[in-house]
Amino acid sequence: MSAIESKLDDILAHPLRAAWNCEGGAWGYVGLHIPADLLGVPGRVSCHLPWRKQVSTPTAAQWLEPGFPGWAFSMVEDWAQGRFNCFEQVVFSRGEDAVHRLYYYICELQRRGQVGGPKPLVFDIAKIPRESSRRHTAAALRKLMQDLAVSQEQLVSGIQRTNSLREAFSGLQRRRAGPGRLYEKLVRASLFDEVGGLLESWPSQEAKDAIGTVMLAGSAPPDDTLHTAVESAGWTVVEEVYDRSMSRLRAVVDPAATDPVSAAALGWLDQEDGKRGFLDPAQSIAMRVRGRKVDAAILWLMREDESLAWRVPSQQAALAAAGIPALVLTARSWNVDDGATDEIHRFLRGLR
Repeated sequence: MSAIESKLDDILAHPLRAAWNCEGGAWGYVGLHIPADLLGVPGRVSCHLPWRKQVSTPTAAQWLEPGFPGWAFSMVEDWAQGRFNCFEQVVFSRGEDAVHRLYYYICELQRRGQVGGPKPLVFDIAKIPRESSRRHTAAALRKLMQDLAVSQEQLVSGIQRTNSLREAFSGLQRRRAGPGRLYEKLVRASLFDEVGGLLESWPSQEAKDAIGTVMLAGSAPPDDTLHTAVESAGWTVVEEVYDRSMSRLRAVVDPAATDPVSAAALGWLDQEDGKRGFLDPAQSIAMRVRGRKVDAAILWLMREDESLAWRVPSQQAALAAAGIPALVLTARSWNVDDGATDEIHRFLRGLR
């Protein structure tokens, strides 16, 4: 194991370390449809609520319906146990159905006195591509800044700081080489702690003896299990097409804009192609294919991501038109304990 991977594993093993060590109060957040420029304000610690794949959730099971994904059960269980008391506030995004519903559940559980913990807030992003949505989203960011006591000057500093990370991620993705699992771990670790220092010493290595390259699309997996399965078959993942990917920070935002709040909000909204997004999923995946040499694709969708299933036929058609064989794994277990790794092995070995 490389030194970089060891450091990433350490962050992932202790995802709340920075939040608990923060003297000035930390923010938590759930969902990736929140402008990273706000979350990256210098002097404040922001941390996505971590999830645990293998954990018993008897308390959460009393309150959540089976339609919630596994990560939601994990978070509610930890919330009830006080694991998130390191946060002053937790921001939930309206950009994903499960995240939005979870916000209301936490609010109601707190109202009933069944859980305590930090104050839940919501970033009320509007996704329909029209001018009223743009105004609403900019207003929602101003409201969230007020709730978090963030000034416009602080946001500008957050934009500059996040732009540096955007450029570093973009450059790293362009020259991406080596095991795909390292990049998955990097993005996941960036949700919980600073990773800028790791990027400065990122190894320049090639994917030795890789038979071929894979695009992984659909739902964001809980960890690097799918990437590792691809590697165990002799291949490597070079592109992810889901929310938690190397492009999660989106494009650079102009810190010198006349209205930096609107620039941050609308820059995010105009490029957002998540689960409630309105970008053509076939066009999106075709652009990724053109941008990088890909020999095969895996579409993995967890059972609870019902909206993503509607995109599969057009994505398959786009991949077929590009001559890229695809394995489609729909309605799968979030824990990746339903034989998906074996199916990946058979698929990739069959392409040799």
